[in-house]
Amino acid sequence: MLVEWYYWVCSLRPDELLLVMGFLLLVDAPRYAYSVLAMAAWDIVKMFRSGRLPGPGADDRGYLPTVSVVVAGHNEADTIVETMKSVIANYPRIELIVVDDGSTDDMAARARKFAANRSDVIVLKVAERGGKSSALNLGMQQATGEILITVDADSRLEDGSIYELIQPLHDPQVAAVSATVVAWNPFDTLCSWLQAYEYRQTIFISRMTRGRLGVLGIVSGAFGAFRTSVLKQLGGWDVGPGEDGDLILRIRKAGHQVAVAPYSTCYTNVPTSWVRLFWQRCRWDRTVITFECRKHNDMGVPFAPNFRWSNFALMLERWFFNVVCVYTFWLYGIWVLTVYPSSSIYLLLLLYCCGLCVEFLQVLGLLFYSDRPLHDLKLSLVLPLYPLYQVYMKVVNLFTLTREIFFRESGDDNFVPLKVRTATWRW
Repeated sequence: MLVEWYYWVCSLRPDELLLVMGFLLLVDAPRYAYSVLAMAAWDIVKMFRSGRLPGPGADDRGYLPTVSVVVAGHNEADTIVETMKSVIANYPRIELIVVDDGSTDDMAARARKFAANRSDVIVLKVAERGGKSSALNLGMQQATGEILITVDADSRLEDGSIYELIQPLHDPQVAAVSATVVAWNPFDTLCSWLQAYEYRQTIFISRMTRGRLGVLGIVSGAFGAFRTSVLKQLGGWDVGPGEDGDLILRIRKAGHQVAVAPYSTCYTNVPTSWVRLFWQRCRWDRTVITFECRKHNDMGVPFAPNFRWSNFALMLERWFFNVVCVYTFWLYGIWVLTVYPSSSIYLLLLLYCCGLCVEFLQVLGLLFYSDRPLHDLKLSLVLPLYPLYQVYMKVVNLFTLTREIFFRESGDDNFVPLKVRTATWRW
């Protein structure tokens, strides 16, 4: 079959090859592989000039402001102590605020036991669950540090991560900094392995690229830093889900910059089953409709107040790649299979090989920038299955966007308690 496939590919004219592979080569590849390779080429030139390899800036940690860390969680008794330990040991001038958002387990009790006789730890318990946004806002009201850092209650910080994370805030124009999130359980299942590799590409590398271009529009709620004065000026977090992405868009609209600290790392558990992954990504993916297409669509309007071209570029990228391309992918696939009905198996194999080549280029970029190359090389062994994983993600995208556009399902997400979401504007 491979010989027959080879001869079939050779029989295609150049214009036919471009027609078949156009979506991949002209849409996905420029956004991911080409941009990473261009960034790496630029950094190689800088490396020869400075003699310094990419990596954590241990010698560039001169900015040491006071820091408040807010850890908000619900029923996280099993992980809260380990999270608190990883935070306290990470930075000297720190104030740790733990908010138990109406848990029914003993999360607050375990946190208080750890905090006993410690003046730098505050534990707050809310009697009735109000959602992550309200818990974070309660922690923000208690925060006294110049910088406020959020950490999920099931996350663990790598040594030195807070030092790395806060350095971009030395620039007064920067109000938020995105860190890197790494899977804590990468090899539990095939599902978690594919996500672990995806995180390295989309959170570590992709956000590094977008941060360089000034179009970064997300800071993970699992681990991120904010200028406390800006947070309080904006009123903190609005009701989620997706409150972390919403906050960053509001920060950008207010005229502030968002930076990235790629070597500031926290570990979090990722879903180990395909069903759990499906519903997690449904919650994540619908935010492009909720925020970029509804709540904050004025960021893409040139005549809107406080318009900035960098915000316009951010919105254009999100609209095109995260909405238009989702539907175009499936329409394009149906059209190509209709044009070549008798060669559909050969066609799918060609697209698979092309996608594999594009992804291999991204692996090279990942290994060039990696601060844990052996680990990332091991993660990359799942590469032959990754194009199939991406198709699965396209299915999730299509399902989520369509239902959000027509049914506004984000307003029914149990991530936010019923009493809160019924009292909130439904975007």
